[in-house]
Amino acid sequence: MDFKSMDTEALDRLLIESIHELEKQKFVDHHFRECHSLKEDNGLSFFLDLILIFLSDVESAVNEMEKTMYQEVADFNQIYSYYIKLKGSSACIGACRIRATCSNLCYAIDNKSKDGCVQAISLMKDEYKNLNDQLSNIIKIEQELVSRASG
Repeated sequence: MDFKSMDTEALDRLLIESIHELEKQKFVDHHFRECHSLKEDNGLSFFLDLILIFLSDVESAVNEMEKTMYQEVADFNQIYSYYIKLKGSSACIGACRIRATCSNLCYAIDNKSKDGCVQAISLMKDEYKNLNDQLSNIIKIEQELVSRASG
């Protein structure tokens, strides 16, 4: 879709509709919309920056957890620290599917189950990819809106 040809008001409407669609599909919850509303007080690029940082943090944490799980001796304390980070950040931004996968990971950590952790991390990786795909349109819209506002 060519966002450059749309006026700013139409882009704003499309963004709100896209957020509601992600809520309907249960990729995100109402916290995501609340994060969007915070950009008025925190700068035009706040929401875009928040999404990009969140996605980068999830990708990094999942990759590090995978590396940890494929070592000869799994460091469950290290996995737990990533779990806490992911659970907190996904709750704050409203990424409810990723937050839900954290429960599986916590159970596996508590049981010191390497196989359980590997499965939970794999599920989390899948949910990350799905969310990343779903957010790509919102990112593009936000990039266009920020570009217009600062240009």
